[in-house]
Amino acid sequence: MSDSATPRFAVVGHPNQGKSSLVSTLVQDDHIAVSPISGTTQSAHRYQLLLADQVLYELVDTPGFQRARQILDWCNERAADAAERPAVLASFVAQHRDDRRFSDDCALLEPILNGAGIVYVVDVSQPFGSVFDAELQLLSWTAQPRLALLNPIGNDRHAAQWQTALSQYFSLVRRFDPLVAPFEQHLALLRSLAEVHPPWREALIKGVDALSEQRQQRHDQAAQALLLYFERMLHLQLQLPMVGPRDQVRAAGLAQYNQALQQLEKGLRTRLAEIYGHGDLDWRTEWQALAQDDLTDAREWRVWGLSRARLASLSGAAGALSGLAVDAAAGGTSLLLGAVSGGVLGGLAGGFAGRNGVTFQWVSRVPGYEHWQLGPMTSLDFALAMIGRALRCWYQLRQRNHARRDVLDMGGADFNTWLSGLERKQQVQWLYWVRRLMKRSLTEAEVAQFTALIAAIGYQMDILFTKINK
Repeated sequence: MSDSATPRFAVVGHPNQGKSSLVSTLVQDDHIAVSPISGTTQSAHRYQLLLADQVLYELVDTPGFQRARQILDWCNERAADAAERPAVLASFVAQHRDDRRFSDDCALLEPILNGAGIVYVVDVSQPFGSVFDAELQLLSWTAQPRLALLNPIGNDRHAAQWQTALSQYFSLVRRFDPLVAPFEQHLALLRSLAEVHPPWREALIKGVDALSEQRQQRHDQAAQALLLYFERMLHLQLQLPMVGPRDQVRAAGLAQYNQALQQLEKGLRTRLAEIYGHGDLDWRTEWQALAQDDLTDAREWRVWGLSRARLASLSGAAGALSGLAVDAAAGGTSLLLGAVSGGVLGGLAGGFAGRNGVTFQWVSRVPGYEHWQLGPMTSLDFALAMIGRALRCWYQLRQRNHARRDVLDMGGADFNTWLSGLERKQQVQWLYWVRRLMKRSLTEAEVAQFTALIAAIGYQMDILFTKINK
């Protein structure tokens, strides 16, 4: 019987049904071997999800059934009635675990007979067939708590057929795609597992609460990492020696500046991957290098940022917001002059945002120590494009299940995508804080306000992803 204090489930089924993918996602481990090739898992492996040094649950990744019909025939010849079936099945495993013909089946059945619950995974893009009947009957012979999972690999064409068949053997049948299921579906699946075996219910519900808390902590840490990246990226400066013609120095400086931006972005990707518990990832980026003759052309940047019309509209409102801050500081004596001028200048800043990407100027702080300085960033358009790239990176990692092994693609979404889900007030505030951060570092109170806006963007990401993967 299932008498362990720690919830433990054996993930079983026919070969190549997505068992390892399920384990990888639920234990948050992207090092588990996952492949479309049948037979990738050749022995049973136990994986635990630990949080704060506490084991929340354990999953056993097993090989697929190979000779279920032969095993069932053997057991039917020896079991006089239903009460004897678990013991007869255990006898088969004891006698045949070293028999190469039945090694996969015994490795699958043994953890169940030793007390593990059952999660039976099926690919509903394939039709139900008689070969699965023997598997279902054998699992019922174990007398262990069990849940069936419908995995739509490619499509769910035969889901209704599977639902009918599985409902005869399982009290709970759930649909779950381990590759793209949103996090809330992870929690819903764990709540379902809590229903199949009452002694494990309390532990699994505590696990759900712990995972929810971990998720929020990760989001908070990610927002902080993003804000730190924004500041470093916007304030990036390079000191260039005064050697050679101005244009030559500027061209060499732009190459260095471009490389420095890429390194900052790479650092952000690494940090976000660490926060969300991902190991080695393969990123596909589309970096738009800064060209000496094309620095004032914002057409490339706008792939990631905002349209000129929308930028002008929001910049005007953000300028007014900045002006109101001036009025408040003056105690209202400016008669809203700050708000009016701020709105006008903000609109102009939006309309001409792409004209100067970064500053390039001669600096002489101490006589005899003159140099060229490249940066900081002066174009709001360019700044928003870089922020759009960073948010795309966050979206990829925030929503990525650990079962996925595909390349992460930085293409496909820009800053406009995330901003569209916010109220206009929040959209304006975003531009307000970006413009302020371009001018100076934020105070502690300002950091809290901007971080809350970043969190709002993250919430929109979750809504979008859930709509796509219902």
